[in-house]
Amino acid sequence: MWWRTWTLMLLALAAHTSGLCEVESGHTSIILDIEESRGDGIDQSLSPSELPVVGDLGTQIALDAIHPPNLRYFDLDGKTVKLTRPIDRESINVTHLIFQLVCIDLQTQKKKNIPIIIRVSDINDNAPQFLYTPYQVTVSELVPLEKEIFTVKATDSDSGVNGMIEYSVVPGGPEVTTIARETSGRVADGFGYFKIPVPRMGNVVVNQSLNYERTTKYLVTIKATDRARNASERLSSTTIMTVQIQDEDDQDPSFVYRGCTLMDGACVHPEYFASVSSGVLSGVLSVRPERIHAVDMDSLGRAVQYSFVKGTPPNFRQYFDIDPRTGAVKQTRPVDTSVAKKFDLMIKAEEDSEIKRSATAKLVITVNPIDSNPPVIKASALEGVVAENAPVGTPVLDLTSKMIVLTVHDPDLGPGDPKPSYTYELTTTFFRVEPDGRLVVNEEGLDRDPPSPGRFRFQVVAREKGGTAASAPLSLMVTLKDVNDNSPRLPNLPPVTVEAGDASRRIIKVNATDKDEGENAEITYSIYHVSNNGGRKFRIDPALGVIESFGRLTAGEQYSITVQATDKGGRSSQGIVEVTVIPGPNTHAPRFSQAVYKAEVSEGAALNATVLTVTANDPEDDPVSYSIVSGNELRQFTINSQTGVISVIRRLDREDLTRYLLTVKAEDSGGLMSTANVDITVSDLNDKNPEFVDLPYEFKVKEGESGVTVGKVKAVDADEGPNAVVYYSVPPDVSFSIDAMSGEIRTKTSLDYEKQRMHIFVVTATDGGQEPRLATASVTVQVEDTNDELPIFEQTMYEAIVPENMPEFMVIQVKAEDLDSNQQITYTIRQGPSDLFMIDPQTGVVRTTRGLDYESAAEHQLVVGTLENPNTGPGAETRVNIKVEDRNDNAPVFTVLPPSPVSVEAEVSIGYSVAKVTAIDSDGTAPNNEVRYTLIGRGKATKYFSVDATSGQITVRDDLTKETDTEYELDLEARDGGQPSLSSSIALFVRVHHEKSATADGSLGFPDDTYTVEIAENAPLGDMIKELTIINSMTHPNAPLRCRVETSQLPNMFVAQITPNKTCLVTLNSSLDYEESKELKFKVVLETASGLLNPQKSSTTIKVKVQDVNDNVPSFIYPTQPAPRSLYMGAVSREAEVFTPILQVSAKDKDSGPFGELRYSIPKGQSAGASFFLDPSSGLLRTNGSMASLRGPLRFDVEVRDYPESKNESNTARATVVVDILEPPHRMVLVLADARPERVKTAESSLVNAIETHTGLAVGVERVTAHSYLQANGSLSVDDAATDVWFYVQDPETGALLPRNSSRVQRHVLGRNATASLKLAVSSALQATASEVREPLEQPRPKVVAAVAPASWDIFPYAMVAIACIVLVLSVVGIAYLCVSWHRYKTYKERMQRMYVVPRFDPVYVEPSLKEYETQVLQMSVPIDDSDSFNDLQLDFDAQKNHAFSLDNVSYITKSTGQHSPTSSEAATTARASELGANMVYATNNDNVTFRDNKNYQSSFSHHLAETTTEL
Repeated sequence: MWWRTWTLMLLALAAHTSGLCEVESGHTSIILDIEESRGDGIDQSLSPSELPVVGDLGTQIALDAIHPPNLRYFDLDGKTVKLTRPIDRESINVTHLIFQLVCIDLQTQKKKNIPIIIRVSDINDNAPQFLYTPYQVTVSELVPLEKEIFTVKATDSDSGVNGMIEYSVVPGGPEVTTIARETSGRVADGFGYFKIPVPRMGNVVVNQSLNYERTTKYLVTIKATDRARNASERLSSTTIMTVQIQDEDDQDPSFVYRGCTLMDGACVHPEYFASVSSGVLSGVLSVRPERIHAVDMDSLGRAVQYSFVKGTPPNFRQYFDIDPRTGAVKQTRPVDTSVAKKFDLMIKAEEDSEIKRSATAKLVITVNPIDSNPPVIKASALEGVVAENAPVGTPVLDLTSKMIVLTVHDPDLGPGDPKPSYTYELTTTFFRVEPDGRLVVNEEGLDRDPPSPGRFRFQVVAREKGGTAASAPLSLMVTLKDVNDNSPRLPNLPPVTVEAGDASRRIIKVNATDKDEGENAEITYSIYHVSNNGGRKFRIDPALGVIESFGRLTAGEQYSITVQATDKGGRSSQGIVEVTVIPGPNTHAPRFSQAVYKAEVSEGAALNATVLTVTANDPEDDPVSYSIVSGNELRQFTINSQTGVISVIRRLDREDLTRYLLTVKAEDSGGLMSTANVDITVSDLNDKNPEFVDLPYEFKVKEGESGVTVGKVKAVDADEGPNAVVYYSVPPDVSFSIDAMSGEIRTKTSLDYEKQRMHIFVVTATDGGQEPRLATASVTVQVEDTNDELPIFEQTMYEAIVPENMPEFMVIQVKAEDLDSNQQITYTIRQGPSDLFMIDPQTGVVRTTRGLDYESAAEHQLVVGTLENPNTGPGAETRVNIKVEDRNDNAPVFTVLPPSPVSVEAEVSIGYSVAKVTAIDSDGTAPNNEVRYTLIGRGKATKYFSVDATSGQITVRDDLTKETDTEYELDLEARDGGQPSLSSSIALFVRVHHEKSATADGSLGFPDDTYTVEIAENAPLGDMIKELTIINSMTHPNAPLRCRVETSQLPNMFVAQITPNKTCLVTLNSSLDYEESKELKFKVVLETASGLLNPQKSSTTIKVKVQDVNDNVPSFIYPTQPAPRSLYMGAVSREAEVFTPILQVSAKDKDSGPFGELRYSIPKGQSAGASFFLDPSSGLLRTNGSMASLRGPLRFDVEVRDYPESKNESNTARATVVVDILEPPHRMVLVLADARPERVKTAESSLVNAIETHTGLAVGVERVTAHSYLQANGSLSVDDAATDVWFYVQDPETGALLPRNSSRVQRHVLGRNATASLKLAVSSALQATASEVREPLEQPRPKVVAAVAPASWDIFPYAMVAIACIVLVLSVVGIAYLCVSWHRYKTYKERMQRMYVVPRFDPVYVEPSLKEYETQVLQMSVPIDDSDSFNDLQLDFDAQKNHAFSLDNVSYITKSTGQHSPTSSEAATTARASELGANMVYATNNDNVTFRDNKNYQSSFSHHLAETTTEL
């Protein structure tokens, strides 16, 4: 053997001499650093980037790598090591990876193995995970504050600060909020009530007082967050701790009865009432309002004892007693009214407990005299009168106008006896008797007019409250007085024709009717209005209704006569008579005095100013009427139809139009006419202000320049001549000047941006008129900054600490200041290791380009400057001192190893030095680089050997001759003292030489009796299970060896064979499945020549633990009723709130542990799924917003993913969900007559299965409520003992909701036979009576009847005060309304007196090519009467009528669209026609407008009302 050792030494010496394949640092191994993968990334680089191996690759050396089984993460690319698959420290549970680099010297073909140790640094990629969830704890409601109630615990797979956890209590999520809202606060969010005072400990303490009566359960959301140094990279998870509150005895008992005043659920000042008859023994008293009953307000339900505390008179115990258990009050002996007429007793209810909590109530017992006579009812009068339509509560008066009052007298009562209360029963509902005895109206709408009765006869009975005594009936009669509540009615009147002429003649007779009687039915006729100024041509007989003409009527005229019929009460109605005048004889047309008239008018002429008068004479002396035919399209002028005076009616503007050519017409009564021209010239007036154009004026100018042009302003004046010349000026105190004629603005001085960045001043434009007019405009001048300032660093030194191995780590941010507005700062590193650091040119943030190595350099210094400031003086640059913080990033590496195996004699003494190992740690500081050794050993190795923890010296610790074993395998571990601690291990074989014969102590066998190995269930066939060492195999090199697996337990699952190295290799021969068997155990037997085998070590047992892998795809679990489905379906109401539960999806996965964890989600890109939220853990689908605008059915997919912690190794499956919108036609109700809702809710699944099985349809339950039914009077009542199940059905194939009227629902659910069989099936399934399947009930809309509650004398004074206040407020409002109305009326009348009455317009010819403002048509609906008619205005507060011309009647229409046309005037009165009443009539046609083209412009004139303007 010695020659072999010498050969190896010579080869090593030769290799060392050549230097090839050596590590450049001289170490025996190479250490590389890499960061674990972020997700699936494999692009991270190693440091150093190339392997430090001596020799040129390809010419001098060749490299290859040997990887451990299943741990191949890297490949070689030349001298570069590249990552081939993602590394997750936590999943593979390693801090470093080791493989062997094989370096071949190409000249000598010598090989050298170099260990490559790759240290994997941690990143924060794992969120904390809570342990032992769910958390539940029960706490007394009396627990003191700051009391610890629970401790939560979470773990984080990351290391270092990434694995440190802090706990906190946070507000609950939407699910907690929804639960709290649905339980009305009985289940509440625990945020604020509990806290974790020490974040690192997880101890939950009470923060606020608890109250079981308010909240019985808290859902406390606890958040666990790791402590990653970068706060933005910290990960967290939450869990919910359920805190059940335990009730304690802290509430007094309380008397309870309906109608009492409640405070915190208990009655306040409870009072009970009872009565006994004088001299009669009543036994157990009937107590009002309910029997005496008190309950323990705690949930403990302790028994309550009743007793009398005190009472008046003091001898009350002689007559009354109370049952201590039931609270029933019993009369023990008769009592007479002479003893007492009333007993006031105090009752105590005391709970049966140690604390003896109690409550008291008052009991009033009245002693009634003996009832031997019935009460007697009397009325102040038996006949009464009330006006029809009187409001409810109006008193009925007798024939002397006094109120009828009813009184009741009981002969049994004496002067001192208490007076009982009575109720009045009437045989009619139209009247009632008030508690004070007044007879009043009880219903609205009493009507005297036929066919309603005008007289009511009825009877009244008085009955004692709480008793049976009643009076004899009393007969009363009430007569209704007529009121004027009907207006006269006019019939439809036919059109009438009449010949032209001056003679008076009868036109028509009108006749109106009135349903009232007497004076209310007397009718007076009047002419309300006549169109076309015909008010002076017609009259009507006020009594007979005969219409006559009494003025001259001209042929072709048409009149609409509005006739009004008015009764004596002022009520009226109107009708219209259409009158047409037929033509009479006529032969000559009127003649003008001249053919052309000329006139000049100033544009400032006042309204109604006269321009000139035209005159025409008719040869037949017929009256002549004048009108303007053309040239007045803008309606600037008008002509008096009788006198021919032309006047101005709208303000003239010479700038708009300087000349008007009017054509006037003179026409006689026979329709003959002639025309003349009127030429009107408009003279100028300085009435226009200059107007600035091209607004706004905003200019820019650079700082530091004087006398430069800034910009130019311009104003125009629409006047002419000197009035149109514009002059410009600016204030003298500004920094600018302006050219008076051109408007050019220039700077007077140089401007400074740093002093003032903006200048705003006013430019004035003045015209050249004698009385100049002016206009102003604002000018804004922005001063532009010039880059004349250098960036300066205010801080000349920065210091930072950076942990090593942190690439792209933010070191610090430097800041330079630039006084310029357009700051341009570009940061740069002038000195320092630019390969390790970089700086953001814009922000100044300094980051590391790669991870720093403390061992290479513990400190770095940078000099940072800016490109804009190349100087090197103070402020031009700053220094950054960076200290590298050492981290435990290097695991110990064994550098000195003895040759294996190590030989030792069995007879050596204890303490004998076997060998020494040495490991070094490359970290720079303690304790990260302090190494300690431990022997973790296998089998008996730790019994016979030990290692010194500090020096690494291996010694013998026991007598080796005790065993016959010749080989031991020692596992040595070197671990540093850092946090977290890193380690590495090696295997060392020790061969013990025994001085005995081979057959006695050199026998063959396995070292240990059992072995335990782990293997993944997807391991390939032939994969190694275990390589077993055979003791003394090298001592007997020629011995025949054979090992096999006993097949009785696991046939053909594993095989064993002898290797060339004399070991037994056990391999996998059949596939594994974790779900079928998690652990396998078998025996391996060693066979050899007789005499060489140790019988005790001839076999060993191998226990194989199968590790689960994610090899199963999750699958959804679908409902199977009424038939197996392939989708989920549900429905939600359109009115559903956010987070309303709809349905729950469920899936299963055969894998276990994290591989079997499932997460549900709605895949992105589905518009239908955006309206819903799917709980990732439970699969509960909820609404995520309003359902009001959605249209169903909504179809989308949901996805389930297993192994959610992994992104690449997860399996997914999808399912289809259909959600339809639930409408009223879809709802049905199943009535269970003898089952309460609580019971039905527990059996809801059985109910649904029964309905689905019977109908073959998919069924959903919307809600389960108490049974509702309609009473005889139409009101809706509730029966708590029965149940209404609101359900709906869906097509099991499509998921669409089926309405009640669909054939399938009728056939399977609502049909007669279907309903009967369905009720039978449900009754059998639930053991309850299904009585009905119907539509949901709708309560009829109740008739609104004002009800007056019986008066309570105790509150009567307060009620009167309240009524007085209401009357006072209404009176003030009424007075204010009358004042405002009167003011509006006065203003309205004054305006009408200033208004010009415009005659009916003649046809106007409009050119279609004119501009919009030239084709505006002013339509007016003007009631034309005589010239004084506007003085007869009346204010009618009742009728919605318009009695005179108003600006509100004017509509202003444009040519193209009929849109509103804006107008402006200095003397304009603007009114919106939209303020008119609903009964106003508008002209909807334009018969007076004619277009010269055959274009249809009718559609242009819409019926919309517009904002209008009339010049005054």
